[in-house]
Amino acid sequence: MGDHDPKPAFRVDRVSDRLHFVHTEHVNWVVYSGPDGVTLVDSGYAGQRDALVASLDAIGCRPHDVSAVLITHGHADHLGGAVWLAERFGTPVHAHAAEVPNVQRTLVEQAGPVDVLRNVWRPGVARWAMAILPLLEGRSHPAVPTVRPLSERGGMVDVPGRPRPIAVEGHTTGHTAFAFDDEGVLVVGDAFVTRHRTSPLTGPQLLPTVFHHDLDRARESLARLRPSGARVVLPGHGEAWIGPADAAVDIASATDAPW
Repeated sequence: MGDHDPKPAFRVDRVSDRLHFVHTEHVNWVVYSGPDGVTLVDSGYAGQRDALVASLDAIGCRPHDVSAVLITHGHADHLGGAVWLAERFGTPVHAHAAEVPNVQRTLVEQAGPVDVLRNVWRPGVARWAMAILPLLEGRSHPAVPTVRPLSERGGMVDVPGRPRPIAVEGHTTGHTAFAFDDEGVLVVGDAFVTRHRTSPLTGPQLLPTVFHHDLDRARESLARLRPSGARVVLPGHGEAWIGPADAAVDIASATDAPW
């Protein structure tokens, strides 16, 4: 499968009848597989392509089976597989209209090398930076060439699984969570996480300040997730939260960003 890690490190957890949570030490993605097709939510780093393919295989899917990719936000750790799928198979990639510039990288609302260097003295940051460097494959700003703004029908995104989009801007301008209401699952991207290698904290929390475009807005927008009614929350980093979404939001809202 190419000159990548021959032993992809990932775990696939089935969190509902049709949703699978793919957890890696660096970043997570979600696969919906149902009779209406396959939808991938986020897609890891470029250097995690083998893990992406292997995770699909573990579910009984092939890359060309993916009908659509939904992007919560346009950061390199969520775009890598989407770039490959779009270029190799012509897979449609969708994002909130306000997030399209980030996904196409005409706008970059992401911590850069200078931001990392300023914080490299903090525990965990240097090790995290060294670990992700090869995963970028020299593409710190990977761009999806063609991105479709979310097309909704009856308040749901018109892709397999028909998730309900929830705007939770702040981490980026158009950051979006996706509620799979029929499955009782909420995919939150980086609106909040449950663990990150640059932080000693565990449990629902905001990422460190440097990773947010607008931290205050990110904290305020969390309230929009509270009414979802989901019983499982899947973050972009860390373990799944099993329990009411509103409880996770309360914890994240009350936790100060680590730095």
